This record gives sequence, C-alpha cells and structure tokens, in this order.
Amino acid sequence: MGTNKRIVWVDVVKYICILMVMLSHLEARTDVWQAFYTPFFLSAFFFVSGYVYKPKDGFKQFLYKKFRQLFIPWLVFSVFDILLSQILSFNEHESLLTELTWNFLQIRGQGDGVWFVAALFVAFIPFYFFIKWYESKNEKITGGGYNKCTVAILIAWVLSLISILYSRLLPDGTFTWGSAALPWHIEYIFQAMFYMVLGYIFKQKFEIKLDKWNNRAARLVACLIYLLLVFIPYVSGITLPMVLDVLYDYISSIVGITAVVMIAKKIPSNQYINYVGQNTLIYFALHGKCYSLIQTVLKKVAGGVYAMVLGNTVLSSVFALLFALLLSVLLIIPAVIINRWFPFIMGRNKQKNI
Repeated sequence: MGTNKRIVWVDVVKYICILMVMLSHLEARTDVWQAFYTPFFLSAFFFVSGYVYKPKDGFKQFLYKKFRQLFIPWLVFSVFDILLSQILSFNEHESLLTELTWNFLQIRGQGDGVWFVAALFVAFIPFYFFIKWYESKNEKITGGGYNKCTVAILIAWVLSLISILYSRLLPDGTFTWGSAALPWHIEYIFQAMFYMVLGYIFKQKFEIKLDKWNNRAARLVACLIYLLLVFIPYVSGITLPMVLDVLYDYISSIVGITAVVMIAKKIPSNQYINYVGQNTLIYFALHGKCYSLIQTVLKKVAGGVYAMVLGNTVLSSVFALLFALLLSVLLIIPAVIINRWFPFIMGRNKQKNI
C-alpha cells in the first residue's frame, strides 16, 4: 500500500512497529515493554498508511487495489495459519470449521486471524470517502488550508472518540460472543481512520515544518515527553477517570508517533531494515508460528533457564527484544520466497509496497 517509489523513513517506521508487534506477542514481553509500545505501535501503521495514500483512483479501482493488496493476503495467510494449526499446533485450538467461521466473522478476540490486515482493509473504505470529501472542500472552507485540515481532523477525531466510547461503555456480554466487538472490526475502523487522516494531512501541511526543527535536541525532547507520558502512570499506578484516560491515550499516541517519525527520518537505514519495513504484512501474518515453535523448543531443551529469564523483568525485557530481532531475521526467508515465487499472494507482480 503505497507508491512505486519507496519512502525510506516510512519503511523505518514500519520496521520499528513490526518489531514491537512481534515483541508484544512473546511470552517474554513485560509490562515495561507493554507500557512503552502500546500507544504507538499500531497507530503508527495507520498513520503511514494515510501518509502514502494518493487519492487519484475512482472507488472501483481503489477497492480493487485494496482487495488485491490487503484482502487477498489476509484471506490466504489467515486460512493457511488455521490449516497449519490443524496439523502442527503448539497450543490448544478448536475444530477446523469453528476456527474458519470465527476467522471469516473477524470479531476481535474471537479467533480473528491476521486481524490487523482485515481491520486496515475495512478502515480504508471510510477513509477513501473521507479524503474525497476533504479534498472537495478546497474552496468551501475559508481561511486557508489550515482551517480545512483542522475541521477534517476534528471530524475524524469525533468519529474515533465515538468508536472508543462505544467499546468502553458497552458491557462485555453485549453479544453472544461475550464482548461488544462487531464483525469485521466495525467498532475499530474509525479509530484507525483518525490516524490515517493525521498521516495524510501531515504530509500536506506539517511535514516540511517538522523537518525544519527535527534536530537532535528536538528528538530528545520528543522522546523524553513520550517516556514521561507512558511511564509516569505506569510507575505511579495512577488511574484516570475514563474521559481523561481516553484523552491521555490520544496525546500519548500522537506524541509517540511524532517521536518515531522524527527518529525514522534521521536514523541510518540499510537493506535489512528496509526489507523488513517493506514486508510487514508478511511478518504480521507469519511470525506467530515461528515464535511458538522457538518458545516450545526453549521450554523443552532449556526449560529451567527459560523460566528463570521469564521470571526476571530485566532479563525478560532484554530477551524479548533480542527474540524479536531474531524473528525479524528468520522471517526474511519466507518473505523472499513469497516475493520471488508467490508475489500474487501480495497482489504484486514484483516487489512493491505493502
């Protein structure tokens, strides 16, 4: 999902975020890591998805592209993972029919394989119409482009806020599956769309300004503010009222995305980082079985040492990061195979953005 010409810092952001995604699923993850990555590691994916979007296609052409680039990979990888689980499983699972049913319903937390890709595909639909409306307001909102983008951001934020309040206020037993989640992540897509809108407008209005003051001191300040935002509540154990907590989450996410973008624009890149960043969809889909296999082997051949590492916050935190880095290297192999011999799975004829 992007342009024919790669934007290096976008791939760096995606590299950082996919490492956090993999880390978040490991047994070795810690509360310290969770506090650190939670505000930005998914919202930044939506942000860069909005950033690279170009509103030049009609809806049919747009939908066809997203169907090939997102829906088909989701379908192939999610079904493949379920079929593989029936043959080789390291955890308990349900029958094939039950798992396929839940997968096609895509209800969060109910066997929703490769859920993020499915959610991104659905979120792109309202995003398309929102950007079409936004671009049509060039002459209808006076006061310059900043008035227009302010109105757009506020509308996107209100829709996102309604979505969050829906998820927080409705009881878990709202539906028969035991939660208020809706099929195909409908309750989540406006949360995703908000950050996609921010990414799109950032490219139009704010990127040049950010680049002007993106020096070492500014990056340090952004990182320190972010660390204070996420770790003061973590260390103090303060629980905010729901409304303040929701607003705090928005602020933390936006500051986190800003810090990651600033770092990504300056960090030296290389072929490894770029390749992982270009293939995050493959990584998202395939890392589960890989880490399950390695964790199972560790328990069998070094159970005592592994348990000792998991029981120590510092050791577990370091181990989790090293484990995620190892996964990022190992998964280059299936990524190369897919890109070289099965590119149609990704909706490509050759290596392109995902």
